[in-house]
Amino acid sequence: MKFKKILPILLVSAAIILVAACKKSRYCHCVSDNYTIVINSDTVVRADTAVVNVDRAMKCEGIKIMNFRTKDEGPVVYTDREVKCIELDVDTVKVLP
Repeated sequence: MKFKKILPILLVSAAIILVAACKKSRYCHCVSDNYTIVINSDTVVRADTAVVNVDRAMKCEGIKIMNFRTKDEGPVVYTDREVKCIELDVDTVKVLP
């Protein structure tokens, strides 16, 4: 008798766990600190930004340094920058601007 009462509760809790596990990835919006560059004798203040798709096991706050590629004049330059990342509340990147 007790099993017949517990069975619906077990089925509902299993369904809730499966639905929660469906979201397999998350999106992080990362922004670097401001930096100054000179382009054609003009001083420009910039901050790099990126949207990154990470696994559910990784936290956005755990991303501290990212490598950015820039090409203003001359060759492409790869630079490591300190970033601050927050999690975006979206399921797909299609809804991002």
